[in-house]
Amino acid sequence: MKTLLVCLAALMLPVSVSAQDAKQDKAKSKLSRQDARSLRDMGEADMAEVQTGKLAAQKASSPEVKKFAQHMVDEHGKGLSEGEALARSKGMQPPSAPSKKHQSALKKMESMSGEEFDRAYMQQMVKDHEDTLKKLRAAAKGAKDPEIRAAAAKKEPIVSEHLQMARSLNKGGAAAGGGKSTAK
Repeated sequence: MKTLLVCLAALMLPVSVSAQDAKQDKAKSKLSRQDARSLRDMGEADMAEVQTGKLAAQKASSPEVKKFAQHMVDEHGKGLSEGEALARSKGMQPPSAPSKKHQSALKKMESMSGEEFDRAYMQQMVKDHEDTLKKLRAAAKGAKDPEIRAAAAKKEPIVSEHLQMARSLNKGGAAAGGGKSTAK
């Protein structure tokens, strides 16, 4: 009889722990819909920059574009790690893939090579960083959660710098095989 009670108690333990975990997750995920969207957007953007950066580091013909691409992998890789930790702390599952829009752009670039690839990549970097910067500014001002506001505010100057670098390379001709790099 004691053995039966011990077995039943052991079986009940995981249920009570799981129920407690579920309550904690529910309490953590009290983010507004917009805050959750901002957090997801940040993660998807970082993930997209890492993936396209890795592709460009391999496929770009310009050394300046390759250097910029590696810089994107490094910086957005850090941002991705920080964003994943923040998402988990808020009870959210971090994004597992870039947005469909970013996946489509990546797929298109995979079939390109040489100067065509460099131009397309740098144009995409300008577009992506403009879009991300706009979203970060909105989140830095309007997020209800202070940690999401702080994360957006922290990323804002970094993404702004990346945008300036991308514009410089795009206009300076590095994407067409010439020009100087401003990538650090």
